[in-house]
Amino acid sequence: MNKPIPLVLLLVAILTGGLAVKDVSAASDDERVKALFIYNFANFVEWPASAFGKPEDDLRLCLFGKVSFGALLDAVDGTPIGNHVLTIIRTSRLEDIASGCHMLFVSQAQRIRLPHFFTKIRYMYVLSIGEKLGFDEKGGIINIVRTSDRMQFDINLSTAMANGLFVSSDLLSLAREVKRLDP
Repeated sequence: MNKPIPLVLLLVAILTGGLAVKDVSAASDDERVKALFIYNFANFVEWPASAFGKPEDDLRLCLFGKVSFGALLDAVDGTPIGNHVLTIIRTSRLEDIASGCHMLFVSQAQRIRLPHFFTKIRYMYVLSIGEKLGFDEKGGIINIVRTSDRMQFDINLSTAMANGLFVSSDLLSLAREVKRLDP
């Protein structure tokens, strides 16, 4: 999972506002941190080979609903993640997710669709990420939370494993809380 230094520096420059990218300069610090978290989650989670049609297929990150920091993630669209290339997809349709999202960020506006949502993607090798209280307890895998002084994240390891995903110990060690809740 080695990343070329120039790519890392480019990502840091973009996410901190050091490079001008459409709508990025208006992003809040929290939005930058969320985008950086999501990008890094891709580097510290492994999908089984069967999650991809071909070994060189893209790693698809779907933004479900309107995501305020989507432009920040557009800046890393096309970057290599292991043997794959990260592709950013925006959608509001559950059918699009079922047809091939490897990572899925669920926007606040889509949270009302959650009760039936996770049954549709269970066991489909999808790393689901949200920012709603209880997201990881209702079937999501990673929940990004704002604590009193910073952005952090919780991981539901049981759901990740049930979805066939391997979460690195490095990522687990950075989590605020690692939960083992039944999927």
